[in-house]
Amino acid sequence: MAKTHPLKDIKLFADLDEAQLTAVHDVGEIKDLDVGEVVFAEGDAGTHLYCLLDGRVEITLALDGQTEQAPVHVAVPGSVFGEFVLFETEARTASARVVKPAKIFVIGAAELRGVFADDPATGYRVMDNLCRILVGRIRKTTKELKASLIW
Repeated sequence: MAKTHPLKDIKLFADLDEAQLTAVHDVGEIKDLDVGEVVFAEGDAGTHLYCLLDGRVEITLALDGQTEQAPVHVAVPGSVFGEFVLFETEARTASARVVKPAKIFVIGAAELRGVFADDPATGYRVMDNLCRILVGRIRKTTKELKASLIW
């Protein structure tokens, strides 16, 4: 039986062929993280994006004037987080912390852009997938906001 590619089930890389997946995989790194480990903190420089292969990662925001973090999203296997680095390299606007032992594919934005430069078809497919992911998040947020409004 053929071994499946470790990035095959990542939504960001949907519809990439084996060679394209390998090109992306070759410029990244898979890391195992334990519960409580911080992947990145709000205010950190944004240089990498993260794809969750296994486990759970909670995305949180600091509340103004408080040390508490408010959970805003839970990344599940197959999802991407920290993806804004493909558009800008501003400081992180949220924190990410492991809540269930995780296996994460970490890739530098510059390295991924290098893959796109070498193979524009890969870049087009990944950015198209990213747009679909972000539109889905916007729709979900809009529904939640609409449901929370009191008329």
